[in-house]
Amino acid sequence: MKKRFNFWPPVLVIIMIIWATFYPIIKYIVVDMDPLVLSFYRYFLGFIPLTPFFISELRKQTKKPEPGEVLSIALLGFIGITLFSVGLFYGIKLSTAINGALLTNTQPIFTAILGPVLIAEVLSKKKVLGIAVGITGMILVITNGNFRTFETEGSAILGNILLMGASLVLSLYSMLIKKYINKYGSIIPTWISMLSGTFFILIINIFRDQSPAQLLELPSLSIGLVLYLGIIGTSLTYLIFNRALIHMPVTTATSYKLLIPVFGLVFAVLFLGEQPCIATLIGILIVVSSVYIIQKEPKHPAPL
Repeated sequence: MKKRFNFWPPVLVIIMIIWATFYPIIKYIVVDMDPLVLSFYRYFLGFIPLTPFFISELRKQTKKPEPGEVLSIALLGFIGITLFSVGLFYGIKLSTAINGALLTNTQPIFTAILGPVLIAEVLSKKKVLGIAVGITGMILVITNGNFRTFETEGSAILGNILLMGASLVLSLYSMLIKKYINKYGSIIPTWISMLSGTFFILIINIFRDQSPAQLLELPSLSIGLVLYLGIIGTSLTYLIFNRALIHMPVTTATSYKLLIPVFGLVFAVLFLGEQPCIATLIGILIVVSSVYIIQKEPKHPAPL
């Protein structure tokens, strides 16, 4: 019998390519737009197309989220959307698109560290090795292999620390929201958290006197890229990726995220002219290897 072609792997590769474009695009746009205003548009344009799916999913639920659960998910939106955005968008502004693509995709390393504390996850020897290797790689990337950069390139170091912070809070968010995803599916808690996170970003921008009208002052190309970040890069890819999770093991699907730093580096070099040093390239290789070690499922013997 002829084996059916599984089209989900190439689809996931395309999604990773789209997500990898985020970093050079953000770096390009924040020259003319405040980072948190750009972040607002990304998530505002992202959750609106998800709204019909949210309503449809809510109608299917026999048991709706309780007010206390909605509040908890909304607070998680502050962690996973608002705080993540501060770290990601300001981090890329101060650092590089290459470092952004790598450091914000080190979530499995932070998840392995926090897992035993927050969700009673077993910390195996393999994960300890992965954590140690990953931290070594991150230090190389942050310092460019030279600790004197703390003195000479303070803003870039701060940007790298913000990017690591973004990865940390996203790991925290992913672990804490998991119980609501298990209970109500992925769309409902994600929509609620995205809405609340976008609201908090808007409030911060109002207090900072940063107007959303900045979008109208951008060149046509930049406006198109903002729409791309929100509609295609956030909403559409989210729906497709979650569909893939139905047809593929979660570990297999998420392992494709190892491609993001690789494609992110390529796009940053091609479109922004960024030139990574040898230490950064070695650090990227080390971190990607550590994430692979942490995510790789152990092989169990086949049952007799």
